Amino acid sequence: MAEAFDDEFMFFFDDDDDAVMAVAEFILNDNDLVAGEKREETITVDIEGWRRLSNASFKQNFRMDRIVFEKLIVAVGLHMRNTNRIKRFRTNFELCLMMGLWPLFNPDTFRSSAHHFGKKRATIHYHYSYLIEVLTEMSHRYIKWPNALEREEMSSYFEQRFGYPGIVRAIDGTYVHITAPLVQSQRYVNRHHRYSILVQAVCDHRLPYRDVYNGEAGSIGDARNFEKSPLSSHLLLAPDRLSDGQHIVGDGAYTLTDKLMKPYSNDGRLTGRQLKHNLLLSACRSAIERSFCLIKGKDRRLKQLEMRNPYLVEDHIVSCFVIHKFIILEGEDAQGLPPLQLGNVPEAEYQRLKTEAMNTGSIKREYIANLLSPEDD
Repeated sequence: MAEAFDDEFMFFFDDDDDAVMAVAEFILNDNDLVAGEKREETITVDIEGWRRLSNASFKQNFRMDRIVFEKLIVAVGLHMRNTNRIKRFRTNFELCLMMGLWPLFNPDTFRSSAHHFGKKRATIHYHYSYLIEVLTEMSHRYIKWPNALEREEMSSYFEQRFGYPGIVRAIDGTYVHITAPLVQSQRYVNRHHRYSILVQAVCDHRLPYRDVYNGEAGSIGDARNFEKSPLSSHLLLAPDRLSDGQHIVGDGAYTLTDKLMKPYSNDGRLTGRQLKHNLLLSACRSAIERSFCLIKGKDRRLKQLEMRNPYLVEDHIVSCFVIHKFIILEGEDAQGLPPLQLGNVPEAEYQRLKTEAMNTGSIKREYIANLLSPEDD
């Protein structure tokens, strides 16, 4: 499939148009350079060796088997053709995709990554930055909120497995550590005194992500991040996001509403009923913690993203979640609801609905706790 696709999509990147090196050569003084150091040299690499890798070895390096990779070639290539990104026919498309994926999955520098492909570091960066931009644009195809049937299936699973009714998804935030930004760097210092971006995600027990929000500085908490995310207003204003009696679950950092259940705050005086409620809710919520461990183990750069450009940071994070979902779906588009666009709601009305949701949430949590443990211990 890849060979047939390459015949139509020979990629357009020009290895000689090295913008980074051009700027460097303009700035550097020729007197400081000796013969042979003015231009970056490349290492001769057997590019065909990447094609000859066994499926197991290919999956070790690119985190997906060859069949899924070939589907990714088709999906990315068609998107680029439909958005008029194909400009000139030069470099093999399959190789361009490999060079773009390598910095996503490996914590190598662009200099060391370039040695794997016999290219210059600026060439690898160009392919990488272009790919994450394209994957971010494609995110709406693979990260979708579940429809009514999917939500009912998830609710039945959690109730049968743990006894907790109405749960359809788990929500949490995770830090992606970054290099100190050049502008307003102190905004990105989190409670662990490290520069970071706070990423919010929602997943189910099978660990595919259904909503991802990132871009906020690490100094804010999960509750504030949730309030700033589109999901907060969607759950409050859009009736098709959750059916009656359904909710997502989060940890104690979130605000309790009828659409978001959280544990009771443990002040040392909780009843047996409340403790059991917290135990079962935490068991259901553990899915999101496992999903973060999985994606950071697969996309190693999410553990420490050495970048200062906030736009590249955001695109990198979203593209990692898109690739993760693409691999789980084996290249198929996700089922679910289309993106939602809400009209403007007056602030007073919004706050009224939010207060009402918080009051209803307290009553709902008490009802669930009593349902889980009719007799308090």
